[in-house]
Amino acid sequence: MSPNQHSFVSNDTLSVWNPLQVGAYADYLVLLSAHNPVIVVDDILAQDGELLLAQASLLNQKSIASLKNKTLARPLVDSIRIEKTITAADLLQHLLDTIRSTEYFQSMVERKQPLTSLEPVCEVLSQLPLVQQFLTVMAAQMNDLYQRTLCVSLWSLYIAQEMRLPAQDCGEIFWAAITHDLGMMHVNPQILYKTGDLSASEWRHLQSHVEISGKLLADMPGISPTILTAVLEHHERCDATGYPSAKVESELSIPGQILAVADAIVGIYFNRFKAQGRRWREVIPVLEMNRAAYLYRSCDIVTAMILRSELPLPNVVSGSGVPEFAERMLQENLHLQNWFTQLRECLTSVGYTHGDRKLHALQNVVLHIATTFKGSFLFKEDLRESLESMAGDEANAISKVVADASLMQQEMAFHLHRLSRMMQMYISSGEGKDPKINKRLQGGFTKISGYIGRSN
Repeated sequence: MSPNQHSFVSNDTLSVWNPLQVGAYADYLVLLSAHNPVIVVDDILAQDGELLLAQASLLNQKSIASLKNKTLARPLVDSIRIEKTITAADLLQHLLDTIRSTEYFQSMVERKQPLTSLEPVCEVLSQLPLVQQFLTVMAAQMNDLYQRTLCVSLWSLYIAQEMRLPAQDCGEIFWAAITHDLGMMHVNPQILYKTGDLSASEWRHLQSHVEISGKLLADMPGISPTILTAVLEHHERCDATGYPSAKVESELSIPGQILAVADAIVGIYFNRFKAQGRRWREVIPVLEMNRAAYLYRSCDIVTAMILRSELPLPNVVSGSGVPEFAERMLQENLHLQNWFTQLRECLTSVGYTHGDRKLHALQNVVLHIATTFKGSFLFKEDLRESLESMAGDEANAISKVVADASLMQQEMAFHLHRLSRMMQMYISSGEGKDPKINKRLQGGFTKISGYIGRSN
């Protein structure tokens, strides 16, 4: 059930998350306690020693309200117990259910992908009581996030095993995947479930989930430095366009990059493919468009794993729908080229001697998109000729090349949206070193904003 279906008492701001203050996670606990009691096991005190909730109290709407606007002596999560938490056996069963219900994972099992490695990694959960608590809340109140987490964990484990990493390393990568999005439960739900475009400050608040996850795990017994590093790096990219630290490839860990590519392909599938009835096989051309951002070896491994599954590529369109489809692709290609031209002119016109690392990262994105444009067959003449032929003849069928090009086109639009958003966040942050450059970028962004929202 989505939190926006409930009345939250939280008034989270976009300020830095503080584990000693009650926020969104407490509201999820209240919702959970309606059918799975949440019990106070240690007196909850304010920093000044005031007793807020006594031991053996139950968390409910009223009791949580008494904690609002208070700074606690210790984090709320350390003072409560959920009556029934997810066990290692439950987690194993949930993973097996995910495998049975997911076309790609099922195909791996049918081709003798061993399941024996799942039981030992799941057994670790019994040693992580706080993770049990967080997963129980996530599964009950943010089930879509929980299902994605299970998928990311399976992908991460399978990629690590495919890379022939030692069993201990594979296990740590699995647990990094299980815990990588715990911070999402502490993000303001009004932003997390917002249906319209997010402002630059809202994007920064959403991105803070990485650092929140890191803070939750930093002092947790049983969480190794490898797990913590991978969690903190799961949105970093090899080309320095990720967050929160904009690291480059040489600064990133192997576990972090395995988790990054696993999280990315699951995001692609759930966010853009699943609702359209698309299949995991179609992730490949999208992944090819992102090689500059991910560890090349992990991209190759994911591609090989999907191809090995022998999942078919479904027909995109046929018959009378072909002309309209081809014409739409031609128009979208023109739109994307014009949009990119505006972005490139804006970001390169300020030169490269400014010494601003964040602005250099934006300019690197322009370079990588330009390389991707040239390397793909989106704008090659033979594709254009095929599309023009299809636009005038409904007897044609869409070929695999055109189907892949359509997916690449959608991915290109995604990258241009992403770069435009990154540029907006940079301008609004006020972190630019040169006011003249910032003013020039603001003027350029005014032109670019007209392209946002018009792409298919």
